[in-house]
Amino acid sequence: MKKLFLFLLCFPLFSFSQNEGNIWYFGANAGLDFNAGAPVALTDGQLFTSEGCASISDANGDLLFYTDGMVVYNKNHQLMPNGSGLLGHSSSTQSAIIVKKPGSTTIYYIFTVDGATGNNGGLNYSEVDLTLDNGLGDINANKNINLIPFACEKLTAVLHQNGIDFWIISPELNTNIIYSFLLTSTGVNLVPIQTNAFSPVDYVGYLRGSADGERIAMVNSLNSFNVELYEFDNSTGVLTFQFIIPGINAPYGVEFSPNSNILYVSDWPGGATNQYDLLAGSSQDVINSALQIAVGGIGGALQLAPDNKIYHAVNGLTTLPSIDNPDIIGLGCNYNINGVFLGGFSSMYGLPTFYSSIFLSNSLDYINVCYGDSTLFTSLNTSFDSVLWNFGDVNSSNNTSTDTSTFHIFSDTGDFEITLNSYLDSNMTTSVSIVHINPIPSVNLGNDTSICIGESLLLDVSSVNSTYQWSDNSINSTLEIDSEGDYWVEITNENGCINNDSITLMINLLPEINIGEDTVLCEGDTLVLDATQINSTYLWQDNSTESTYTVLQTNIYTVIITDSNACINTDDIDVLFNPGGIADFTFSPQPTDLNHPEITFINNSTNDTTLIWNMGDGTLIEDETYINHIYQSAGEYTVSLILINRFNCSDTVRYNVIIDPGKFHLFVPNSFTPNNDGHNELFLVKGRYIIEYNLKIFNPWGKMLFESFSIDKHWDGSYKGKISPQDKYTYLITVLDINGDTSEFTGVIHLIQ
Repeated sequence: MKKLFLFLLCFPLFSFSQNEGNIWYFGANAGLDFNAGAPVALTDGQLFTSEGCASISDANGDLLFYTDGMVVYNKNHQLMPNGSGLLGHSSSTQSAIIVKKPGSTTIYYIFTVDGATGNNGGLNYSEVDLTLDNGLGDINANKNINLIPFACEKLTAVLHQNGIDFWIISPELNTNIIYSFLLTSTGVNLVPIQTNAFSPVDYVGYLRGSADGERIAMVNSLNSFNVELYEFDNSTGVLTFQFIIPGINAPYGVEFSPNSNILYVSDWPGGATNQYDLLAGSSQDVINSALQIAVGGIGGALQLAPDNKIYHAVNGLTTLPSIDNPDIIGLGCNYNINGVFLGGFSSMYGLPTFYSSIFLSNSLDYINVCYGDSTLFTSLNTSFDSVLWNFGDVNSSNNTSTDTSTFHIFSDTGDFEITLNSYLDSNMTTSVSIVHINPIPSVNLGNDTSICIGESLLLDVSSVNSTYQWSDNSINSTLEIDSEGDYWVEITNENGCINNDSITLMINLLPEINIGEDTVLCEGDTLVLDATQINSTYLWQDNSTESTYTVLQTNIYTVIITDSNACINTDDIDVLFNPGGIADFTFSPQPTDLNHPEITFINNSTNDTTLIWNMGDGTLIEDETYINHIYQSAGEYTVSLILINRFNCSDTVRYNVIIDPGKFHLFVPNSFTPNNDGHNELFLVKGRYIIEYNLKIFNPWGKMLFESFSIDKHWDGSYKGKISPQDKYTYLITVLDINGDTSEFTGVIHLIQ
């Protein structure tokens, strides 16, 4: 960072430390530390106060002491020996404010007001001497020095026009007088400047000065329910009434934006927060610009902070809401209800009261002098009313700026003459500096890309007189990469200008392919090789391009597959075909039936090693070439012969064998002559293919004379040992044949003597 020094023409300039307001303690033991930029919750505070309080730090942002206007705690959070009995009050809107004695490094003033809620202690001050109590500080003999016997709960301080002294401002209770006491290196001038307020002042509500010291806002919370705006002459201490902002339910907190052009007012019963544009035009235009940016909760103080945000005390919240962009008109000011977390503690109604210029500093510098950068120019000397930058960049449409801190992007490289005019009242000072804008190195890693696994990509950013820093901490001009991820390079040229580029490399997997293991098949078999992948192309060993390939003969088969990412993979398979055999057999007789159920089978196969017969009726026979097989039941049987050769190749043949049902025969005579002449003596029944047999003989009157269960047992015409008389007799024959069918036959037999 290069420093620019101002050559002062007419008057001295004074610097103020921005860090003195970096530590806050308030509410129910809540605290914040702004030294890191963003506030961090502090949990070691001793204050438990519903409203006004104050704290102060040194130039480095280290805590010195803090108070609620009644007791004072040192930086170790211990009560100062003489630090109790101050005349503020825990229910005073602005119970205390701390101001460093001009020209001193060890004396600080605590100004207190108790207002109507206190003991009518009025406006008082006490001196803290940091040399006392072994450097921890204590209140010296100047304690509770009265300035106004009866004060309101309103108190603020504004930096004098000379940049050294301060005005301490507070209205008197039950009057319309506003007092301005001058604090200098000699102490407090006890003869105040008096200004008449527009109307009698309510005792509750904030009094606040703008950061530029030109405005005062006073809240009347109980009777008038308004905010009075005054111009303030920080050279004389005189307030001049401008106008009233009416129509607010019960205003309490008030704060100016850092640029002093916007006013924020909080309403404590409804928690509403309103924004007013002080540059809107007439007083009525300002009033009409009212915009409610938040509502909810019981609202309290508004306080500008070192991070240029305005924080809002809401009773009982463990977060401190914030207005994140208070210089922005409209909802873009960004009221953030979550604000900052208070570490488990909570705010109440009050926040530490500071004079606004405590957050301003005095420095002027510039950084970022490489082409294409936003060169940052900063002038933080807050004793100036305004500044005007001229960047000497005639080809730029934005060659000037009135911002204290401003960016400029130069239109070219080379030398530019920077002019800064700074104004305070009628005085102006000018500083000139030459800024050289250096070219930046060229770098281009190309577009994000992908490669296939196993490949690599060479990144080359070689540039003359440059150094390199890659994302893997290597420092060469090239980098070979083969892993998926984000890669970047930062190039620094001989002028210290930096450029960078990044590339994302993705690794594509090779297409998955597996057409199988080497295999052995038998003649007559087929094998389909399938290499199908989505959005891919194929090339087989014979230049065919289909995704599948039918194998019919011994060979080595190879396929190359290319996917949509141009990634290639290959696979091959060795296929061997062994010779097979031919299964065949003959059989007879055919057709046949159960009367002749035996069939002869003869093997006629070739190249057989193993034979397996399946006779179709559950019978399996191995390695027989000649078979006689008897079937037990009629039906159609599928007989198969499996042939397996020495290569384990097999063949199967099947034939159907038909066994028709068998037919039985029965012969029944119609007469016989049982007369002992040796001829036709028996009733002789003959038959074939009979499984069961029953014969019954009945006389003409139905009496059974004979019964036989065997076809070989015949009737000789007798009954109980005597030959029956000649007559007609009835027979009943029941037969179960070989097909399992039952039949009955009846008729008449003639017995002849």
